[in-house]
Amino acid sequence: MRDSQVGLQAGVDAHKWARVLRRAHDAAFHSGRVPSIVRGVIADSWERCTETGVDPADPGAPLVLEQAEARERWGEHPLSRTTAVLRDVLGGLLYDARHIVVVSDADGCLLWADGHPDVLRAAERIRFWPGHGWSETAAGTNAVGTALAADAAVQVFSAEHYRSEVHPWQCSGAPVHDPETGETLGAIDVTGRYETAHPYNLTLVRVAARMVEQQLRAEMLERDARILRLFADHTARHGGPAAALSRSGRVLAATPETWTVGRLAIAQDADAVQLADGSSASVRPLGEGSLILPDRRPPPRTGRVHLTLLGQDRVELRSAGARRRLTARHGELVALLVLHPEGLDARALAELLYREPGHEITVRAELHRLRALLGGALAARPYRLIDVASDLAEVQRHLDAHQLQAAQRAYRGPLLPGSRLPAVIAARQRLAEQLRPVSARPGASS
Repeated sequence: MRDSQVGLQAGVDAHKWARVLRRAHDAAFHSGRVPSIVRGVIADSWERCTETGVDPADPGAPLVLEQAEARERWGEHPLSRTTAVLRDVLGGLLYDARHIVVVSDADGCLLWADGHPDVLRAAERIRFWPGHGWSETAAGTNAVGTALAADAAVQVFSAEHYRSEVHPWQCSGAPVHDPETGETLGAIDVTGRYETAHPYNLTLVRVAARMVEQQLRAEMLERDARILRLFADHTARHGGPAAALSRSGRVLAATPETWTVGRLAIAQDADAVQLADGSSASVRPLGEGSLILPDRRPPPRTGRVHLTLLGQDRVELRSAGARRRLTARHGELVALLVLHPEGLDARALAELLYREPGHEITVRAELHRLRALLGGALAARPYRLIDVASDLAEVQRHLDAHQLQAAQRAYRGPLLPGSRLPAVIAARQRLAEQLRPVSARPGASS
C-alpha cells in the first residue's frame, strides 16, 4: 500500500523522479498552479509558504541562535536526554547509508546534529545546522518544518523542497510530543543527498520518534511515582485536604479525591494558586512536583517588580532597589503583557509585534532574554506577568473603577510615545481618550 507521506516510493529511480519534480516545481512557480503530480502534503506546504512570503530562491535558513546559545538551549531541552535512543535506532542509516540526524525545538530551530562527517559538512554549507531556523516560514517546505506544521511524519524528496537550494537533498521528519502535556517538543529529522533516499527512512524516523516518546513517558511515570511516595508520607503525617501535582500542574492525587482534579496552571516559583471554585491554595515544593494545601491567607502583595511605561520612550524596571531601562523591543513586549494580563502565547505576541504569524522563534528568543531580567515575574503557558506592578496598570485600575480624577493624577504621560507598534499606538490613543473629561469628549452635550 502506498504511503502518501513518503517522497520516493520503493522501486522508483531517484534521478528520474528528481527531474520530474524539478519540472513540476518550475511549473508551479511560473503558473501559480501546483501540478497534480505533486503530493497533497507537499502542495499544502507550498501554499502555506507562498502565503507567508517565503522566497523559493532565498539562499540559506536564518540564524536564530548563536552556537553557544543553541548548545545551552539543547542542554536544557528534554530531547537532549534521548540521543542514545536516536543513535541506537538510526545508527546504521547514519553511517552506512551516509545520513545525518538533527533535532529541532517546537519552533523548528535546530539544536543538535550527528551522523556521517561528510554529510554534516555539506549540511552546514546550507545552514542545516544547530542555531538555524527550519520552520516552514523560515526555510520553506522541509521535513522539520512541514512535520511540525502538519503535526505528522513526512518525507520531502528533492524538488519537493520549496527552496531550490535544498533540491539536492531528501529528508524524513517526525514530530515528538510531551507525554505530560501533549505539547509538541520538536522534530526528529534524518537527511541525506537525494540519491540515498529510501521509503524506509521515514519508517525509521517514525520508530525513533515513538521510542523517544516512550522514554519520556517512562521518565514521567518514574517522576510521578516519586512524587506520590512523598505525598503518601505527607498525608500519613498530617492528614487533611491536599493534592500532589506534577511539574506541569497535572493533579496526580488528592485527599479527598474530589477536592481538585485535572490540571492547575501554576507559575514558576509561585506560592499560591486559585482553584476552580474560586478558593485559594498555597503551593509548596514536593520533590519534583508540588503540594497544594487549602489557604485562607490574604492574597500576596504585588509590586516586587515595578514597571514605568508612561511618559517615556524606554520602559524602566525597578526591582530590589535596582533600576534598569529595557530595550525598545523588550519595552514593547512588557507593554503587551501588561495590556493583556490574562497572558499571550508566542503566536499571538508574534502577530502583535510583526503583524503576521511566523515569528514565534524570534519572540521566544526575546522572551528568553527578558526572563533573565524579570526572573519568576515572567511566567509561560501563556506568557504573562506575575506579581508585577506598573503605572499603566494603576491608571487602568482607576479607570475600571470609574475614578477618573485618580487616574488622571496617576497618569505620567503617553504610553511609550516613541513606539510605532500598532497595538501600542491603539492602546495609547484609547488611554488618552479614556482620560479626557466626559465634557470634552466628542458627542458630549454642552
